[in-house]
Amino acid sequence: MTDIVMKAYDVADEIKAQPNFKEMVRLNKLIDRLYPEEIKAFEKAKETYEEVMSTGGSYHPDFKKVTQALSQAKQTLYDKPEVKAYRDIEFDFEKEINGFIFELSEKISDNIPSPNAFGIVKKGGSCHVK
Repeated sequence: MTDIVMKAYDVADEIKAQPNFKEMVRLNKLIDRLYPEEIKAFEKAKETYEEVMSTGGSYHPDFKKVTQALSQAKQTLYDKPEVKAYRDIEFDFEKEINGFIFELSEKISDNIPSPNAFGIVKKGGSCHVK
């Protein structure tokens, strides 16, 4: 078991050493520094939206206003060039990780559900490893 844990740490170190991971870390720090107001506005709009959804959903009297505010805050933040670059790298990185998970699960057992190319885990199947 200790060998497996050590291998997991090795894989994590390999991931953290990749240029795209390092670029994501750099961009994340830059985004936090450059756009604190946009981040706060987005988080506040998201919190308000979640509150409305939990207290009435689409039937809540403020649903339309809150949905529009969230959409606007998200667009304002996500239109920043650094955020766009971060999301592009994140998408590629996620595909890479999902590919790794798929390969790993295939090596262990064909019955382990794993994400497909879109990151969706197929339903059904179970692991009967003994």
